[in-house]
Amino acid sequence: MGARKKVSWGGPRLGSGRPPGSGPGPSPDSRRHRVVVMLSSTDFKRLKAMAKRAEKPLGTLAFELFSREFRRAK
Repeated sequence: MGARKKVSWGGPRLGSGRPPGSGPGPSPDSRRHRVVVMLSSTDFKRLKAMAKRAEKPLGTLAFELFSREFRRAK
């Protein structure tokens, strides 16, 4: 009998995936800084309903609302 193969439970296969540093990187317009906002249950339900009506993810709608008001406040 030959030598037994070492038992391995996962990990990436050699040569799989994109080589490091070969991607295009984040777009210049990407959102990089995270801000946490605490909402009351009522406000959160309202935001969820607005996102559903707009057929957008909740985070996208929250970002759009914030950025629109932030630009107006300048």
